Amino acid sequence: MQENWRLLDTGCLPAAHNMALDQVILNARSANLVPNTVRYLQFAPHCVLVGYHQSVELEVEEEYCREHGIEINRRITGGGNLYWDESQLGWELYAPKNTPGIPRRLDDMYRLMCESVVAGLEKLGVKAKFRPTNDIEVEGRKISGTGGTEIGDAFLYQGTLLTDFDVDTMINALKLPIKKLEDKQVDSFKQRVTCLKEVLGYLPPMEQIKAALAEGISEVLGITLEPSGLTEVEKKAFKQELPKFQSEDWIRGLRIMPQENDLKVAEHKTPGGLIRVSLRLDRNRQCIKSAFITGDFFAYPERSIMDLEAVLKNSSCMPADVLNTVRQFFITHEVNIPGVDVEDFYHALYLAMDKGW
Repeated sequence: MQENWRLLDTGCLPAAHNMALDQVILNARSANLVPNTVRYLQFAPHCVLVGYHQSVELEVEEEYCREHGIEINRRITGGGNLYWDESQLGWELYAPKNTPGIPRRLDDMYRLMCESVVAGLEKLGVKAKFRPTNDIEVEGRKISGTGGTEIGDAFLYQGTLLTDFDVDTMINALKLPIKKLEDKQVDSFKQRVTCLKEVLGYLPPMEQIKAALAEGISEVLGITLEPSGLTEVEKKAFKQELPKFQSEDWIRGLRIMPQENDLKVAEHKTPGGLIRVSLRLDRNRQCIKSAFITGDFFAYPERSIMDLEAVLKNSSCMPADVLNTVRQFFITHEVNIPGVDVEDFYHALYLAMDKGW
């Protein structure tokens, strides 16, 4: 007998409302107050979302967003900066980590979640496939980026399905390395992504898209989806959580970047995403005065990066000591970052330290 999951469609909402609901539903599922859930979400007005580990100042063209009415907010999940207009469709799955049929190993879970959406896209006539670590592509071009987080014994896995995408607004709203490239190279960047309208030659009605994804997810996961709304518990929690997600503290993040005058910055690209390290160094004491680590990776647990920053503060900046500090942190904190390993973080730190002497 197939397990019943809730199919929840919360429609078009402002960014803060959608981010608050992510937190509320995941908390409720972790406390076993709601059933396993597939959620559809959309955004109105259009918005920019940074990943949990990113900095708004480094990732968003804030003046452009203000001038064009583009909201800015922060996800509870990791990953990179995203532009959402009203036509995009978000999909999310909430369930316990020990759910039968869902792998505990993150890379395997990523694959299964993506393959369920791939099966849904096939219902629309789109031949898509999973691209490790966490993308869905059509003929080599990205159509859905995905990622997740966890609280307690429950996980959230989510993705963005590009339907009819405004790539020029995205480029203007986000701080991207292509800003300094020639037009020909920018055109090449645009060719790395695609959308349903481009693939099919037309845009199916949103309800048809949602129905196809639900069918694919049901088949791959072996579940039955039953449409339902938010529970009273979730509605009450949403009212309590919303002010937090509307606050500048949440949007900006609570961490303070080291001062610019003695900042050493380095970047390191890994299969799991970009690591950007900002350090202040004390040459006399040969220690790291403070560390600020951002990037578009997905870390489990989500606060592990802030914990790593705390461990690095006032620690030795001698290369062998830094490597040992990072290794011990990953062991004792049971950190899991798909596509990123201990040596990647050490390499990023080493690059920044090397600029400080």
